[in-house]
Amino acid sequence: MMGNPAWLPQPVQLHSSRAFVCDPLTAEQCAWYKQRWHYWYYNLESSYIADHVFALPTIAFFMCAIGTFIFGHFISGIFGYRRSRGPLLWRKLVAVVRYLSYRGFHVKSLKWNSAPVGILLLGLVGAIFFFCMDLIPQPYYWSSKIYGNSPALATRSGWLSLACMPFIFATASKSNWITLFTGVSYERLQVFHRWISYAFFVLALMHTFPFIVYHIRFNDMQHHFSSNLVFYWTGIVALIFQAWLTFASHSTIRWVAI
Repeated sequence: MMGNPAWLPQPVQLHSSRAFVCDPLTAEQCAWYKQRWHYWYYNLESSYIADHVFALPTIAFFMCAIGTFIFGHFISGIFGYRRSRGPLLWRKLVAVVRYLSYRGFHVKSLKWNSAPVGILLLGLVGAIFFFCMDLIPQPYYWSSKIYGNSPALATRSGWLSLACMPFIFATASKSNWITLFTGVSYERLQVFHRWISYAFFVLALMHTFPFIVYHIRFNDMQHHFSSNLVFYWTGIVALIFQAWLTFASHSTIRWVAI
C-alpha cells in the first residue's frame, strides 16, 4: 500500500471550518479585524465570509447581466412584431437597442474592429465592478503577521477570480444555457468569453503576487514556500496553464501558428 504524499495534509477534508478565534489579538485588534471589508467576519457569529462578500456578489453581477438579456429576449419575442408600427417611444427604444447591439468602430491604423457600443459599455461596467470590489477596500496588506499569512488583497482577488470560472465555461461551448435563454448566439458570446478570461487571469495574478510581496516584506518567503508546497506548486502550475490558455488562444497568435 502506497504511503500518503508528504505534501498532502492529513486528514484530507472536502471542507474547512468557518470558526474564528481572536487569540492572540487584543479586543481592539479583533474588533477591527472582524469588520466586513477587513477580513470579513460576522461580528456575532464570528464566521469566515470572504467568499460571501466577494464571490457571491460577482456571481450575482454576472447573473444580473444575463438576466437583462433574458428579459430583453422575452420582451422581443412578445412585442418584436410591433417594432415598426408601435408608439413613437417604443420605436425610439428599439432604435437605441439596435444601435447599442450593432454599432461598432473601425480603427484603420490598427486594422481593428471594435465590439458593438453596448458590449463596450457592458465591459466598462464590469471593469468598474472589479475595480471597486478589489482595489477600493483597504488594507491591501496586513501591518503585522498576527492577522494571518494571507494578504487581504490576495484573498479578495482569489474569490473574485474563482467566481468568474463558471461563466468562462458557460460561454465556451456552442451548446450552452446562456444562448438557450437569451437568444445570443455562440459566436457573439465569444467576446464575453475572452473578456471574462482576461479578468480571471488578472485577478489570479493579483491573488498570487501579494503573497510573494507580503512574505518577502517579513523575510520568511523561503520558509513559507517550503511549508506550503501544495498551495504554491498547484497554484504555479495552474497559473502557467491559465496564461497559456488566455494568450495562446488570441487570434493574432493563432494566425501566426497557422
